[in-house]
Amino acid sequence: MTKKTSWILALALLFSGVGGVAAEDFVVPGDLDGYLVVSSEELEAAEQDQKDRTITTDQLEEIRHISQNYPKEIVDSSGKEVTIYKPLKKIIIFNSETVEVVRSLKAQDSIIGVGKYTKEDAAYFPELSKLPGVGSVWTPDIEAVLGLHPDAVFVYGTFMNSSVDEIQDTLESADPNLVVVRVDSFVPESYEDEVQMLGEILECEEEAREFLQFHEECLNPIETVVSGLGEDDKPAVYLESWVDYRTATQGAAWHDKLVMAGGENIFGDLSLSYTDVDPESVIERNPEIVIKLCGAGDLNFGGYGEDDISEMSALRDTVASRPGWNAIDAVKIDQVYVLSNDILGGAQHFIGVAYLAKLFHPDLFPDLDPVAIHQEYLARFQGLDLQGAYIYPVMPV
Repeated sequence: MTKKTSWILALALLFSGVGGVAAEDFVVPGDLDGYLVVSSEELEAAEQDQKDRTITTDQLEEIRHISQNYPKEIVDSSGKEVTIYKPLKKIIIFNSETVEVVRSLKAQDSIIGVGKYTKEDAAYFPELSKLPGVGSVWTPDIEAVLGLHPDAVFVYGTFMNSSVDEIQDTLESADPNLVVVRVDSFVPESYEDEVQMLGEILECEEEAREFLQFHEECLNPIETVVSGLGEDDKPAVYLESWVDYRTATQGAAWHDKLVMAGGENIFGDLSLSYTDVDPESVIERNPEIVIKLCGAGDLNFGGYGEDDISEMSALRDTVASRPGWNAIDAVKIDQVYVLSNDILGGAQHFIGVAYLAKLFHPDLFPDLDPVAIHQEYLARFQGLDLQGAYIYPVMPV
């Protein structure tokens, strides 16, 4: 059975009510005519109901709030227009990057279901990992999603498009009133706009402003210095994922982060975003700094909750001792590093940019302390203590 066929079968089961997960009626408090908008006349009717004590004062305030603030129209990260008719009190989030941003905005109490990778990361998401799971974007549990009766479901905006398109089509076919929002929460170019959007639709605008101020205070000093650098001032960098000889090129978020930190990507002239490269080409392009990522795939170590650096150390030695690499400048001057993707590939990627900027230009950033920035981020916005191993060898501050 193909994935597409299995989803069609799932839809048939949903519409038939099998499993008890048929969509609930969508109700906007105070809406009397079924147009999903609370008009001034309907608000007056609610005020009379409160006087007659058929609804409570709290219920009236909710209706008044909806009348004054809804519907809301947004454009999500996929470019799709989304209409929200009432406050989103129960949300499901498939991607852990958006879970992290929502926690930064102090709106995590609205989350009622999470994706596979949030469920599996109990160290970083100690409470949220206990919530009901809804699978992943590769293997979504549509029945579980609809069984939780969410107000909205959040999925990736521009990543894994074919899988996410199918999830969205399936959910909207099963429940046309269900709000589906596409948001990445890891792409530098769209990150600030997405935080603002999440702040607006989750009604935590002040928290979004506070978080974005912190984000800007982290990146603005780096941008100011990097913008004044000439091409000859930027070190040649080879970034390799947890898959050997797989790198990032123009159009990839990892590439953008290298550039933001003041590095020159030795494969930045390629146009395939993420691609495998010939081992000889790395030697020929002779990087001054090598960054090897861990934290996923077969190199799933390091990061939050992992204080043991032995595997990162062994990986660094393995990379530096590859055949022919003794001719590479990065090996000659001992500039081969292992970096956890926890701080480069997700919602906290700007923390990774600070680490890289300090690594690439230690003399230009004497006062930049990535560890202190990281610690503040975890304490203020994630409610966590700083722990774990993120870079090896450890950089002097």
